[in-house]
Amino acid sequence: MTDLPKEFVDRIQQDPFVPEQLLESLNQSAPTSVRLHPQRKSFFENTTPVPWNTYGYYLPERPSFTYDPLFHAGAYYPQEAGSMYLEQVLQTLDLPEHPVILDLSAAPGGKSTLIAGFLQHRGVLIANEINRSRAYILSENLSKWGYSNVFVCNHKPSELSALSGQLDVLVIDAPCSGEGMFRKDHQARTEWNLANANTCAERQTDILEEVWPLLKEGGYLIYSTCTFNPEENEQQLLSFLEDGVASRVNLPAFEGMKPDRNDSGYYFFPNQIKSEGFYIAALQKTEPNARKSKPTKAQLQTGLPTDLAQHLTFPTELQFWQEEDKVFATTTFALDFYPQIKNLKFLKTGTHVATANKKNWTPGYDIVYSLYVKWKLSVKKVELTEALQILHGESHQWVAPAGFYLIEYQDQAIAMVKQIGQRFNNMHPTEWRIRHLPK
Repeated sequence: MTDLPKEFVDRIQQDPFVPEQLLESLNQSAPTSVRLHPQRKSFFENTTPVPWNTYGYYLPERPSFTYDPLFHAGAYYPQEAGSMYLEQVLQTLDLPEHPVILDLSAAPGGKSTLIAGFLQHRGVLIANEINRSRAYILSENLSKWGYSNVFVCNHKPSELSALSGQLDVLVIDAPCSGEGMFRKDHQARTEWNLANANTCAERQTDILEEVWPLLKEGGYLIYSTCTFNPEENEQQLLSFLEDGVASRVNLPAFEGMKPDRNDSGYYFFPNQIKSEGFYIAALQKTEPNARKSKPTKAQLQTGLPTDLAQHLTFPTELQFWQEEDKVFATTTFALDFYPQIKNLKFLKTGTHVATANKKNWTPGYDIVYSLYVKWKLSVKKVELTEALQILHGESHQWVAPAGFYLIEYQDQAIAMVKQIGQRFNNMHPTEWRIRHLPK
């Protein structure tokens, strides 16, 4: 086992705020936890509820999620238990009926899927990720979560001025020195040093300054990290409080949570609470926004083509629009909001319903997981072995009428195929496929 960095150990030992036995706990196994989808079925044995999250559970051991088709169906999300406390924060806030929420550094999608479930098709969630490859993973996970009022973009914080003064909630899971990862990721130990921690703190300050104008007056900043360093945590928020531009939000406490040095937020120390290590706080913006001209709305080609509508079932609150050869669906509120920010670089816009070809329509892959818009497709039910083979990207011999089929495992859709002749073609996206099958 890689030793803890000496400078880190020295800092912790010299800080009377940090609970005793923290260093010892970092050499113990990290807990495994999952958050279930609010509207899907999954089953784990011998679980223990995460006290601060409705759908969170601790598992007795870490299974191989990769080889569980229900994981690929979006039935649950493996997530660190401390970060599931975001549900409590969101429930505490006084939000409008349709809040606009930005998850600034959203990949791989733990907090974004939680927010999408919290919204339950109200408002709009914009999930941003600066790293392009990680943004694609974020899009995959949010597509599998199935909500239509979710948009994924790929920007630096400084490039999001189109959202200026429009956010009800800004969630920042800030890039940090990752001290809370020392238990499960020993590489994090080798990469840690004081200089890097200081660089992280400087970057966090820059990010906060860049995105603070995106919040409405009365909007909320939710700030979190997976580190124990106060310079990356409560000290980042101190200037907003001292300058009188924000006020603290009182958050509910659970046994084992420790208030930070300024009573701004809470630490989840792993020797005091069942978490890897986490910090979270919330502020409400009190200063007025600078005057800004009303954002220009782009024109959208709205509506659902008649020849496509006959294939679909959907609730009346869903709205449709078309960009080039693709048709998308979202909620009425989200569709009204989207034209204001359409010029951002989006990887995902609502639910991709269909793509036009020369003679007809090809179902968009989001249809496999969508909770609200359904394509009237036939179903091929499979057991575990074939489910994993299809998720691996295999195509099989099969006698069936030609057309598109949903692949279901335990009554939940996991993939889509196209039957041609005596076999089906596997349509599961290449980058989503399981790399290796179990031996």
